[in-house]
Amino acid sequence: MFEVLTAAITDGIKDTALCIPILYVTYLFMEILESSSRFDEETLCRYSRKVGPVIGGVIGVIPQCGLAGSAAALYSTGTVTLGTMLAVFFATSDEMLPVMLASLSGKFAIGVGAMFSILAAKAGFGILLGYIADIAVKAGKGKNIHALCERDHCECDGEEGSVYRSALIHTAKITLMLLIVNVVLSAIIGCIGIESLSGTIINQPVIGELVVGLFGLIPNCAISIIITESYLSGVLGLGGLFAGLLANAGIGLIVLFRTNARLRENLMIVLIMYMLSVAAGTVIQLIL
Repeated sequence: MFEVLTAAITDGIKDTALCIPILYVTYLFMEILESSSRFDEETLCRYSRKVGPVIGGVIGVIPQCGLAGSAAALYSTGTVTLGTMLAVFFATSDEMLPVMLASLSGKFAIGVGAMFSILAAKAGFGILLGYIADIAVKAGKGKNIHALCERDHCECDGEEGSVYRSALIHTAKITLMLLIVNVVLSAIIGCIGIESLSGTIINQPVIGELVVGLFGLIPNCAISIIITESYLSGVLGLGGLFAGLLANAGIGLIVLFRTNARLRENLMIVLIMYMLSVAAGTVIQLIL
C-alpha cells in the first residue's frame, strides 16, 4: 500500500508539473487579452467559430495533456467556442503516442503507418465533431475573464504588472486541484491494478464502445495508457480504442469543472463528449 501511495504521489506531481507552464501562459494570455483595447474574448470567439476546431484538432494530437486544460480555461472565459475546446479534447492523445512508439520494438508492435493513421484520424474526428458541436449547441455566451477573477479573488485590476500576478494566482489554484485529483486517481488505479482494469473492457460491438467510452471520461493520463495497451495486446478493438481515447481529455475536464461555474453546462459537455465518442467508435468497429 505504501508503494502504491508513493507511486501515486510521484506520478501526480510529475503529471501536474508538466501542465504548469502551459496553464500559466494560457492565463497570462487571457489577462493580457482582457486589458487589450483591440481584441477581446468576443472577437476571438467569432474567429474560433470559423477556424477554431481545425486549429484545436491539429494541436490536440501533441502528447501533452496540459493543452486540453488550456482549451478548457479559454472556453470558460469565452475566448474559444465549445467546438474548439471539444476538438482539442477529442484529438488529445495524452500517453497514447509514447506508448505506441515504445511498442515499435516490443511484442505487440504496431506499424508506423498505422500509428500515424490513428493520430490523423483522431485529429480528423476532433475537427469534424468540433464543428458538429458548434452547429448543434449554442453554449458559452456570457463568459469572460472577470467572472473567473472574481471567483479566484486575484485582484487583477489596479497596479501595473498585475496581469503576471493574476495569471500566477489562477495557475496556482488550478495546479493544487490538479495535484489532488491526479494523486487520488493514480492511487485508485494503482490499488485496482491496470491488468484488472484492462480485463474488464468488453471487446464487443456497441457494448464495448459504451463501456470504454465511460472509462475514457476518467480525467487521468493513466487511462490513455490502459486503453492503448489494451488495444495493442488485442484485448480491445479499433472501435473501442477510438471510443475511449476520444472521450479521454486528460486534465481537460478537471480544469473545465474548476473554471466554469455552470455545472449543468459542464455535465452537458461531458454527455456530448461521451455520445459522440461512442458513436464514432461504434461506426469504426462496425465498418472496419
